[in-house]
Amino acid sequence: MMPGIAAKKRGRLRRQEGLTLVEVLVSLIVLGIITTMIIVAYFALNRSYAYSVASGKAREEARQGLARMVREIRDCETRLDLPEAAIVRARERWILLYTTFNEEGNSDPAMVPGLVMFRLYDNGQIWRFEDIDRNGDIANIDENSYPVSAVHQEAERASGEGGRSLVGHVVNYDGLISPTPVLFRYSYIDDLGQIQMSNEIYYTQNRVRIRSVQIHMLVDLNPKHAPVYADLMSTAQLRNQRSN
Repeated sequence: MMPGIAAKKRGRLRRQEGLTLVEVLVSLIVLGIITTMIIVAYFALNRSYAYSVASGKAREEARQGLARMVREIRDCETRLDLPEAAIVRARERWILLYTTFNEEGNSDPAMVPGLVMFRLYDNGQIWRFEDIDRNGDIANIDENSYPVSAVHQEAERASGEGGRSLVGHVVNYDGLISPTPVLFRYSYIDDLGQIQMSNEIYYTQNRVRIRSVQIHMLVDLNPKHAPVYADLMSTAQLRNQRSN
């Protein structure tokens, strides 16, 4: 065979050789890296989507709860048969008031207002309780003491009259312990006729002077991970408060 022809055959044979082991290994490594990047991106997108959905739901729940409290506090009113203010208890983490808000026939001035309570528990839940039977109290609720024990909290949430959870993951605590804000602050007229603010107001003769209630709610939108807070604030101007 001619030397030139043999060289050409050897060249064709070399060009027809398969991948080497090193090339296969390099290809597998590159493919593994790309696959890992795709999987990591997929899970990151899933986590981001889940967080967006959960935080959006928590934010909307907080806004609706805040709006509900503002509407009911704004429409609180006195009972004509009792020497009591429209706001029966004015505390920094709970409020008790008389109202006919959202009740059928509440346009009738003779309708007897019922008690409604909004209470923030140490577990971060705001609950709403209601005097459904209009007998002047909220069954299975201690209207005079706060804070309450963990056992008492469970009992109230389980059997308190008209009880339901309004907002969760609220992180408002006593301002002396933490820099987070109190839930309720009250604007009232003092003995000199000046507008003052206070976290708690005692005695009927002082509560009739309340003119507005500021609600400042701090909600954790990401409770199982690094905290992300929604800072919500609104003020309820009392429309029906009677001054003596």
